Amino acid sequence: MKLLTLALLIQFNLYAAVDAMFHPYDSTFEAIASRIEKASERVDLALYNIDDKTNNPIIKKIASKEIQARLNSGELAIRMIFEGYEKKAMNMAKMERLEELGIDVRYLGSSKKMHHKFAVIDGGTSYGSTITGSANWSMMSRRSYSENILFFDGEAGISSQFQHEFNLLWGLSKEIGMAKNYAQNGETFTIEEGVNVHFNTNNFEVKRNRLYRSKEKGWHLTKKLVEAIDAAQFHIQIATTRIRLRPVYEALLNAAARGVNIEIVVTMGEYEYKNVRNKMSPTICADVYLKDCSTGENFAVFLSRDDFNGSENVDVRLKYFHVKKSAYLNKQMHSKYMIVDGTTLLTGSFNWSYSAEFNHIENLVVMENTFYPEIIGEFQNDFNHLYELRRDEFMPFIDKFEEAIRTKSKINCSFAPMTLSYQQIDYMLASGRRAGGSTTKACK
Repeated sequence: MKLLTLALLIQFNLYAAVDAMFHPYDSTFEAIASRIEKASERVDLALYNIDDKTNNPIIKKIASKEIQARLNSGELAIRMIFEGYEKKAMNMAKMERLEELGIDVRYLGSSKKMHHKFAVIDGGTSYGSTITGSANWSMMSRRSYSENILFFDGEAGISSQFQHEFNLLWGLSKEIGMAKNYAQNGETFTIEEGVNVHFNTNNFEVKRNRLYRSKEKGWHLTKKLVEAIDAAQFHIQIATTRIRLRPVYEALLNAAARGVNIEIVVTMGEYEYKNVRNKMSPTICADVYLKDCSTGENFAVFLSRDDFNGSENVDVRLKYFHVKKSAYLNKQMHSKYMIVDGTTLLTGSFNWSYSAEFNHIENLVVMENTFYPEIIGEFQNDFNHLYELRRDEFMPFIDKFEEAIRTKSKINCSFAPMTLSYQQIDYMLASGRRAGGSTTKACK
């Protein structure tokens, strides 16, 4: 039996392939649509958000005559666990429209927000695909956000892990339309070497068909980040929306103190005005694994300072794209990944916050360079691009902006994103004072 299993795994790996794509540069949705088109029997989707219009290539493919015919005949089944970010009535209306496309839609409907963005296509088979990453399947994400999506083709072990998570959540979810019966997908395969998938459903127990926080378990995804940071020897690269976890912050301080070079890119929403930053300080904590030590803290600010041991080893930059701070959602840094020593990648849907760990349902994929060097290389290329993003355009923009203020003319205050330090953003927002006018009033 063991020999047969080994032979099957060797055979399956001949067809295995992994790819990484990034928003807003790559044709991710066409790649997803192509895999849905090739599905043999089942497509299972766990999505925080997706469009319901055919301008989205994924929806266009599902709405095609070929896929609709297969759905109507029962040859193909598409199931979706949907969350949505709008008000309940609007989310319900969207789910009903998705049902009209032949998708069997459910929603978790508990106090936990289902934040996954993954698909399992023909789960547990040698010919299936698994898709996961930071990106919501919306055109806004594709056009404007910094995102990543991983494609695992023929990786049956990874598929089976995501399938198990989907099946767990599907069983806990509520129907939108008519309930249907499905055969159990695939079978369980040995986990591939060099990659592990983690779900924070491990923080919870199922009681009365709902998820409740376990008294014995907790901080499952946070601890994986900390373990990787603690193992770092010389270099950490982080591209994430925010850093709001005290254990991660403390681990980064320790890494910096022992000489590890740390480069960080967070989103524009993590900017705080200089006078506010000067008054901020971390909560005093006896145990970093306490809720109050992470809640409401902006650790990117603290990591940008020069008042801790090893601060010269840390550089924090923000993806910035609008003079008005209130526009922080428009083109946000939405990836959530970390590369350690160029050899280990951690990526997924997991926002680095207490709320994401305990109030959301998330995933984190850990990949090793020995088995996936090309994938880690692609993420390093993406990080290097983000880290230097249009920094050479900063001073020309400032000159143009200040000239508009001096001449009392208007300028478009939304600009192509740049990655800037807190101090550079301070300088930008002080343009009005230097030019004898108003920074925000110069905006069209």
